[in-house]
Amino acid sequence: MRLLRIWAIHAALLLCFLSVYPQETVRPNFGLKNPETIDVIRVRVTDEKTVVDMSILNMASGGYFCIDKNTYLECGNGKKLLLRNVTGLPLCPEEYKFSSIGEKVYFSLEFDRIPPETEWFDIIEYCGENCFSILGINLDETVNGKINAAFKALDRMDPEEAIKIFTGILPALKESGNGLTGSVYLNLVELLAANKRDDDLNELISDFRNSSVPHKDKYTEILKSIDR
Repeated sequence: MRLLRIWAIHAALLLCFLSVYPQETVRPNFGLKNPETIDVIRVRVTDEKTVVDMSILNMASGGYFCIDKNTYLECGNGKKLLLRNVTGLPLCPEEYKFSSIGEKVYFSLEFDRIPPETEWFDIIEYCGENCFSILGINLDETVNGKINAAFKALDRMDPEEAIKIFTGILPALKESGNGLTGSVYLNLVELLAANKRDDDLNELISDFRNSSVPHKDKYTEILKSIDR
């Protein structure tokens, strides 16, 4: 009985710990982004809010950046959360003027709390021009781990292992409608084309055309531009 009581106390303390400290996803994988110099560093979720820590790298002389108030976190289930606060950068029309080419600025976007079942979301800025977007930000650590393993295989010059990993995770991503599905298709197309696996490549492209992946139109345009 004493052991059970101790376990119960430890379990209660663990639940308190989990409720106080936020859920964090560090360096989540994502599908598409614009501009190329923007990046996601971390996603933090508490009982009250969702905070996305990001960075932007300046590559232009006289460059500037700001965040439009009409920026949304759009969950895969269709729920949209309007930006409620930004730190590190001003809201438009105020501008942050970069001091030099190569300067990197870190900033955070704050939204209401995402639904507990959220596995991925987009961040889209709705503005007049030069709007930013990051599509398919993935919070599923299992999926992130497998994608990271595929990229590590490529770093080791082992494309067959990367193809095996991407091929293995594709069916589940398709079934769930994950925002990373199009990105996995795209990586597989590039790998199969580079390794002269034409039969597999043609079958994959046919499968993509018959699929209903998120942001399919954007991935279709990219696939059209790949020289096969």
